[in-house]
Amino acid sequence: MFKIKINPLWNKSVLLITFSFLIILSSYVLTKPNESAEFFKSVYDFFAINFESYFLIIGFIILLILIIVACSPVGSKRLNLEGKDTFSYFSWGSMLFATGLGAALLYWSTIEWTMYLNEPLDGNDRDDLLKARTYPHFHWGFTGWAIYCLPAVAFALALIKKPNSPLTFSGILLKNQSGIFRIILDLFFIGAILTGAGVGLTLSFPLISAVISEIFMIDKNIYLDFLALIICLVIFGSSVYLGIQKGIKRLSNLNIILVVFFLLFILLSGPTEYIFKNTFEPIGNMFANFFNFSLQSSEYTLDWTVFYWAWYFALAPAVGTFIVNVSNGKSIREIIFGSLLIGSFGCFLHIGILSNSSIYLYETGILDSPKLVNDGIVGYESIIVQTVSSLSYGFYLLIFFGIISIIFLCTTYDSSSYILATAAMKNFKNEPSRNLRLFFAVMLVIQPALIMFLGGGESFKWLLVIFSVPLIFINILLIFTIFKNAIKSSKL
Repeated sequence: MFKIKINPLWNKSVLLITFSFLIILSSYVLTKPNESAEFFKSVYDFFAINFESYFLIIGFIILLILIIVACSPVGSKRLNLEGKDTFSYFSWGSMLFATGLGAALLYWSTIEWTMYLNEPLDGNDRDDLLKARTYPHFHWGFTGWAIYCLPAVAFALALIKKPNSPLTFSGILLKNQSGIFRIILDLFFIGAILTGAGVGLTLSFPLISAVISEIFMIDKNIYLDFLALIICLVIFGSSVYLGIQKGIKRLSNLNIILVVFFLLFILLSGPTEYIFKNTFEPIGNMFANFFNFSLQSSEYTLDWTVFYWAWYFALAPAVGTFIVNVSNGKSIREIIFGSLLIGSFGCFLHIGILSNSSIYLYETGILDSPKLVNDGIVGYESIIVQTVSSLSYGFYLLIFFGIISIIFLCTTYDSSSYILATAAMKNFKNEPSRNLRLFFAVMLVIQPALIMFLGGGESFKWLLVIFSVPLIFINILLIFTIFKNAIKSSKL
């Protein structure tokens, strides 16, 4: 008989939960893709309606608490991780930004404004357009990055207190690392990461395929989707295999450089004054109405704000854990303000340039994106491709857009693979092997891709936000853990 040898340093429950989750979810979604999507959507609708106020209040409270912690004496506490690399602020900020967003930012920066313009709140054309410009900044700004950052601060303070703490919810919330509560906590931690991978694929691969189709003037089909899949798997598989220093850091640095060049080129070659004016005005409007947007219910709240906050809650375990892994030598204050400021203002730059370029095309009659969205004849990814192609030097910008989309997706997946591999280790000090990292990279792509190609992609989107509901309560526990460890560390 053959014996499977398990590395004694591996966390067997994490591996078991990962396999079980993938098998059970695949069996249901693959056999009933449409029914599963409808079922998960109905569950999400129930939670969104009944937990709307909880999402809004907890999101706002998390932002306030992190600012308080950063400004307190605990904010000066420095994270020293034995055996981990220390990164420059540029590399650190690049990895932080890239892992928290992925190609979803490029996707929604270009088209989200059309959703609000097609569903106006007031019926005043100018106010409607201002709100359409403002809400994307709010949804991709401070509260979302605060939700990402909370687990990072909780993990960082736990590691300051006990350097060998496992980087999972059970690792910092439970004294006894066994029993049913550990399994439940680890299930939510791992499930959120795996469903997050599915959502990333659902958004990114159709967009990447549409870009390749337009550039090479070939029909968009399933074979093109598979080609995009293979390209991304090779890139981020190589990145995660090489590790943070040689792979993930270099890929993230390259990504940021290309993104900045891409955005500045659009800004300088396009309607520069128009973009500047219509970026600062909605950002100012967001700050002026921040409390109302954060706490008051509206038509946009249920359909958009709750969905975004749920998305952030579900992705936060992976993003927060990765931020800790690359924050050696950084203080708690730097982690908090770095996440809030680098993340938010990076998003403001993307949204300001891409959204306003799209709106300029709409106002000048070149491309009526809201009508295309409303008609529903073509997919969102096709509208995004048309938008970029309609800009000055559109063909060359589309090539850059495609490259950036691929790298953005890869930087998200290589960090998620690294986090799953790290969570599969019993001790934070034990570096996961290259083969283990590569194994999780393949697992993150193959199973969600198979489900997406068979029509089950929507199931991932709704399942991801369903996971966010129990994560609200886990985040409340993380807040208590932060205060407990902050009090203890202040006495050291």
